[in-house]
Amino acid sequence: MLDREIASAMRYLIDVTDNPNPYYYTIPEQFLTPAIYFPQPEITTRGDTLNTYALEFSWFIKFFDKDTQSAHLLAFAALTALQYKMCVVPLIDEAGELTGRGFRMKDPSLRTVDDGAVQLSLSWDSPRPYFDPPKQKAMVYHLNLWVKGSCESATTQIGGNHGSK
Repeated sequence: MLDREIASAMRYLIDVTDNPNPYYYTIPEQFLTPAIYFPQPEITTRGDTLNTYALEFSWFIKFFDKDTQSAHLLAFAALTALQYKMCVVPLIDEAGELTGRGFRMKDPSLRTVDDGAVQLSLSWDSPRPYFDPPKQKAMVYHLNLWVKGSCESATTQIGGNHGSK
C-alpha cells in the first residue's frame, strides 16, 4: 500500500511539471526524458505527543532531461510550485480524488547531481496516532460532595459549647 502523503506528493509534482515520464523505485537502462524519478523516501520516527508519534520523511526526487539546464528548469518548476502554495501539498484519497485537505512540507531545496540530473530534496513530518486499544467505559459514578457551609454547621452542632461552666 502506498502512503497517502507520498502518493499525493507524486501526483502533485507530476502535475506541476507538465507530466514528465515518471519512474518509481527503479530506473530502467533505457528511460525516456524528461523524467521524474521517485525513489523510496527515507523515514525516521520520533515521539510527538502523548497520543502520537511522527514519521519524518526525507525524499530525494531526481529530474532528468537532455541536459543539466533543462533538468534544472523542470526541478525548479516543482520547487517554485511548492513554495507558491506555501509548501502545502493537496491530499488525494484512494481513488485519486482531491480531499480538500493538505499537508505541509518543509522548505525544499535543489542541487545538481550529474549531467542532465537535478535533485529536489523534500522533507516533512507526519503525525500518526499510537495504537489505543478499546477500553471499558465507566458505567457508574460515585460522587462525594462537601459543601463548606454544611461542614461548619455540623462541627458546631457536634462540638456543643466547649468551655462553658
